[in-house]
Amino acid sequence: MNDSRKGRWKAMFGGRGYYIALALCLAAVGTIGYFALRERPVTVKQQEPAPTLDIQPAPTQPVVKPAPVVIPEPEPQPEINEPAELLPQVVSPLDGTTVTVFSMTELLYDTTMADWRTHDGIDVQAEEGAAVKTAAGGTVQSVTDDELMGTTVVIDHEGGYSTRYSSLQKDVPVTAGQQVVAGEVIGRVGTTSAAESQMGPHLHFSVSRDGAVIDPRDYVGSEE
Repeated sequence: MNDSRKGRWKAMFGGRGYYIALALCLAAVGTIGYFALRERPVTVKQQEPAPTLDIQPAPTQPVVKPAPVVIPEPEPQPEINEPAELLPQVVSPLDGTTVTVFSMTELLYDTTMADWRTHDGIDVQAEEGAAVKTAAGGTVQSVTDDELMGTTVVIDHEGGYSTRYSSLQKDVPVTAGQQVVAGEVIGRVGTTSAAESQMGPHLHFSVSRDGAVIDPRDYVGSEE
């Protein structure tokens, strides 16, 4: 009987039985592994919460209101009923009578020279020693004793103007380079002009601009 059992087992494992036994072994191993893994505790690492920032609100600055600006009322200005008197910038050099006018285009008769000629200025008669004043402020260019026109003072002014005062008395109170103002006395009426000696005491007054003579009456005006 034992021999018959052995024969059956042998027959079983000798053919397909070998593969069946192998399959049973693999199934047993898988079952054991399943239960082993099932019973192992699973630990889950908890994620730490992210740190929170403690943000404090910035302190608010108090609003400073600017102080009101007080604009003072303008002080009342006194009314000016009459215009202020202005000093003249150009004055007549001598109070007198014009006896010879300016003429550079027509010939005039010269009683001293007894001929006809042009006249580059005006001749103003006045009492001998009468004050002669500068027509405008400026600088004394020269003080000379001219052979024909006598004692002569030349003054330079702004704008290229020059004024010439001739037939003065020899003693004059100004010198070359001196600053003078309009109306300042620069000499006195004399009889030093040899070319106009027949006129008696008078002032020969001439004006030039940029070297060219012009009518003095257009510059200051003069009584005739």
